[in-house]
Parts: sequence; structure tokens; C-alpha cells
Amino acid sequence: MREARRAALLARQGLIAAVARRQALGALAAARAEEARRQEVAARAGALLGASGARGQEACAAELAARSRFAAALARITAEARTAAQAAASASAEAAAAFAAADTRARRIAERAAEARAALAAATARRAAAADGALLARKLHRQTHKAGGAVAAPPPADG
Repeated sequence: MREARRAALLARQGLIAAVARRQALGALAAARAEEARRQEVAARAGALLGASGARGQEACAAELAARSRFAAALARITAEARTAAQAAASASAEAAAAFAAADTRARRIAERAAEARAALAAATARRAAAADGALLARKLHRQTHKAGGAVAAPPPADG
């Protein structure tokens, strides 16, 4: 039965699509969490950089040089954190697109599977109706031959 094979194939594809959708959703959640974490690190590094430069005290040259090196290192860390946050945002957008594609595919396969199940039910009903018609034709054929070639009268209705 072609309809049954098609329905079974679409059911398997639906399971695979559901797993892919679930994995894409997990990847999206991980990407969003990473993006949030990277943005938080970038914000903290920026705040630390801003706080480290605001000192109005007198200092010796060695202390000023140490502060300068510290501020430069913080600026570098802040820039790297911002770059990482931007990369995480890009990865999050890609994960969202992958999830949308997986979700759309899963929905399309589910619709096709429903259509295949309906086609299978219709084919089964057609076959059952054809089998009932063939059974009735055999009954009539037997009754015709028992009556010597003449069509036998239908049995009396009880009622």
C-alpha cells in the first residue's frame, strides 16, 4: 500500500525534524545565554575601566605608570569583551535562524504527515467499500446460479 509507506516515511521524517527542532532550540538558548554573559562581562569591564581612571590623588611616577598599564590592560579586556559580545550576538542570530528553519520544516512535515494519514484512511475506506461491493456481487452471483439462471427474489423482509 503506497499510502501506508508514505505515511510511515513522513512519520519518521517528522520524528527526525522534531529532534532537529529540539536541538536547534537548545542551541538558541545556549547562544542567548552566552550572549547575555558576554554583554555582562563587557559592561563590567567598561565600568571597571571607568572607575580606574577617576582618581584625583597625587601619585609618584611609578604608581602612575602602574595605573597606566592597568588602565591599558583593562581597555584591552573591555575591547575584547565587546568583540566577544558582538560575536555571541551574531551566533545567537544564526541560532535563531537555524531554529526558525527547523521549526518551519517540522511544521511542513507534520502537515504532510496529516495529509498522508488522511489519504491512507481514504484509501482504506475505498478498499473496504470495494471489498463490500465485491462480496455483494458474489452473493448475487451465487443466488442467480442457485435459482437456475433466473434472478432470485430477495428474501422477505422481517418486520
